[in-house]
Amino acid sequence: MQQTSFHVYYNARQLENLSDNDKLVPIFESSDLRIYPFQIAASAFVLRSPYLKGAILCDEAGLGKSHEAMLVIAQRWLEGQNRILLLIPNADLITQWTELIDKYYSIPYVVCSNKDEFEGLMTDNNQNPFDQDAILISTYDFVSIQEEMAAKIPWDLIVFEEANVLSTGYQEENMQAKALDRIAGSAFRLLLTATPIEKNIMDLYGLIWFIDKSVLPEPELFLHRYLRKPENYPELAERVSKFCFRTLRSQAKQFAKIPERILITDEYEISEQEQALYDALEKYIDQPEKKAFPEMNQYDLALRLFSLQSSSTSAILQTIEGVIKRLESMPGAKEELTQWQNMKQLAKAIKQDSKEKELLLALKKGFSVLKKYGAKQKAIIFTESVATLKQLYKSLSKQYNTYAYYGGSDHTAIESFKQDGEILISTDNGAKGFDFSEASFVIHYDLLYNTLKMEQRIDRCHRLGQENDVISLAFINQKNMADVRKLELVYKRMKVADGVFGVTDTVLGGFTNRLEEAYDTLPLRTQKQIEADHQTVLTTLEDTNRKQVAAAEDILFTTFTREIASKVHLTPQYISEKSAELQKELWDVVKWFFRQYNEKNIDCYFEIDEEKKTITATNYEKLPILFYYWTGSRNKPYRSLKQYGMGKDFKPKQGQITLFSPLVRGILHEIACGDTGSLQIEGEDCTIGFYTVDIYAGNKFISTVPVLCGQRKDGSILSETDCQKILQKPIQSYTENDRKAHWLKTNGRPQPLDELVPVQQLLGEQAEKLTPAQKEEIDRMKLAIAGQKNVLQKELQALEAEEKTAQQQLSQTTGDRLKRIQLEKQVSKIHKEWMKRQENLFFAQMQLDMELEEKMKQFGEQEKLTAKVQREFIIEVEG
Repeated sequence: MQQTSFHVYYNARQLENLSDNDKLVPIFESSDLRIYPFQIAASAFVLRSPYLKGAILCDEAGLGKSHEAMLVIAQRWLEGQNRILLLIPNADLITQWTELIDKYYSIPYVVCSNKDEFEGLMTDNNQNPFDQDAILISTYDFVSIQEEMAAKIPWDLIVFEEANVLSTGYQEENMQAKALDRIAGSAFRLLLTATPIEKNIMDLYGLIWFIDKSVLPEPELFLHRYLRKPENYPELAERVSKFCFRTLRSQAKQFAKIPERILITDEYEISEQEQALYDALEKYIDQPEKKAFPEMNQYDLALRLFSLQSSSTSAILQTIEGVIKRLESMPGAKEELTQWQNMKQLAKAIKQDSKEKELLLALKKGFSVLKKYGAKQKAIIFTESVATLKQLYKSLSKQYNTYAYYGGSDHTAIESFKQDGEILISTDNGAKGFDFSEASFVIHYDLLYNTLKMEQRIDRCHRLGQENDVISLAFINQKNMADVRKLELVYKRMKVADGVFGVTDTVLGGFTNRLEEAYDTLPLRTQKQIEADHQTVLTTLEDTNRKQVAAAEDILFTTFTREIASKVHLTPQYISEKSAELQKELWDVVKWFFRQYNEKNIDCYFEIDEEKKTITATNYEKLPILFYYWTGSRNKPYRSLKQYGMGKDFKPKQGQITLFSPLVRGILHEIACGDTGSLQIEGEDCTIGFYTVDIYAGNKFISTVPVLCGQRKDGSILSETDCQKILQKPIQSYTENDRKAHWLKTNGRPQPLDELVPVQQLLGEQAEKLTPAQKEEIDRMKLAIAGQKNVLQKELQALEAEEKTAQQQLSQTTGDRLKRIQLEKQVSKIHKEWMKRQENLFFAQMQLDMELEEKMKQFGEQEKLTAKVQREFIIEVEG
């Protein structure tokens, strides 16, 4: 459209209220990001309902949960919900998130994760460093420490990375989760975790409790209903499905090239010296009195000590020396001290662990196989013990370019490994969040009992972006009680996860006691073979894929945008065409603003370079304040930068002209035009009106829809497309009145065009979108009432149990008459209370049903859709 104040104002409102199809065009156009249908579906799941309090994205690791979260963040940011907090368990992963945002997204962010950063963000004008016009990135610990300040911010959205640490939030002792719950307040809570069940089904309970405390029964009832009861998992899955979205790697393979994982479990034999130490430990564990471990039961002690020996001689030796030091200060522990001193000598006699020898063999043969199939000779070794890590680093550094990562914010070892390293040894601190797709060889030096943590290890390499099949090697000593027990627990936990979420990839398999021979039969493929197999899958499943893509697109149009789909080639040409159109409109609006500034002000002149699409401040003593904008808590002055540019590679990044920048958000708000005027366009004779329709569900704002209406002088109606075509024609001249400010505009006297605004159509379209969400909210209300009924029933059952216990005590008391009288009174009292509760139960439940009915009625009335129509301008078009 040409540049008149009416055209610019119309474009500004269009850009400010993009349709569902166009909202995320700029963010994807400005990067090389590729989004897959399963990621679209995950993001759409989160954004599907205005009533939802939160959601859990629990895709298998490596499938892009961080991108799914960023799509949600971008959507909320564009909607003006700018109070966004991204929380990470520790500072280790902050760099990965900031690199992700810098590379793919145009949204401003601020990191505030320690005292120095906190104090650096505090200014005279802003005494709360958490109050930023940007995404605030911090850690669980730091925000919890600064709870008072963090809780003052009315957060719109909080994203919890590695949210499994919140799974015990319902327990009183998890003080951090309680603090985070208070900080979050009424914010939407988006939880990210690939391990929603780490120990047992109560982990999942805790995550959903953290989002919405009203939808699940009390912990005891939940535990009784679902713990170790796979027959009830389908029922649980129905409840979980309202909150959790999970994509399995097997599903993702239909769209994305994800190589295979090849699992080997090496059953190694230990030496005579190692067996002697094991026997000595076992003898100690079996003895009735253990002064060094007086309160530890035999099973836990065996698991602890045998796990340490399985890890390495260094690990168990460290513990032996600690025990000796403790016993030396204990009276009467001489005999036991001698036992541990003998075990120390046995440990020191072991010159090299058998498992370490197996590792060296595995690396030598494994690197040879990787080279043969064109993969980089890189391996990641995970240990549980730091002592084991140090032992392996000392040994492997003699033969390989080896790095060690212990955790923390210093990622030098990781970056060095990615560039030129051959081996990275890490504790499980390196198994969370990092992308090691450069490597395709994962080694579990120590076996874990937690299958999801094993999965996390493998998924550092087996993820989107991996070009090679991934070898996962685990070591196990079948004669070590701890290794065998861990193996049993792995398979039990796999069964729980499968029952709730569906079949997942296995983490152990391919048992062998002939490691070198096993390598010769691995079903590895070259990168060329992997690509060819992927194309075959796509061809074979073309019809299925097309249907699933279509389904993703259906979700897209109700919740998300076609532009995201275009990144998975649903409509390959759409994004470039639409992006060019929006970029042109945005450039025209920004140019208009700065030209108007040049006409009205003398403190600065902005040079506009049409070819380079840049705007440069010149002839100024001090860069001017361009406008004031609302941050969500206060009006903030926006001072101009020296230069702005449209290019996606423009630097500095805060000078990029994008819909996400404070500059553009302020300009869109500042642009104004008269509420009436005229255009002279050859061959046209009509009236065109521009309206904005605000849609509400009760008092809740839903969206703004810009609408053009028109009518020719002969009375024929112009469609919105007709109006757009007319406004795109050459303008010979135009006029407008002086009522330009938003607050000066009034609908005034009715206009004929007012009747053409399709209010009912817009309300019908919105109702169609909201109906499933409202039904889900009503289901949530029903679950909450059902939970209250269960509590009443539980109280009655507790009284029944109390009466039964008292009756048993009474029947067992024969000689003591006074005690019998007391017990008879107690039984009578409990029974009367039970009768009273039993009588009241029916009425209490009926009252709850009435409350539910009233709540549903109020919900229906409160959420009734209404529209507020604002006439923005009426222009007479004359030829």
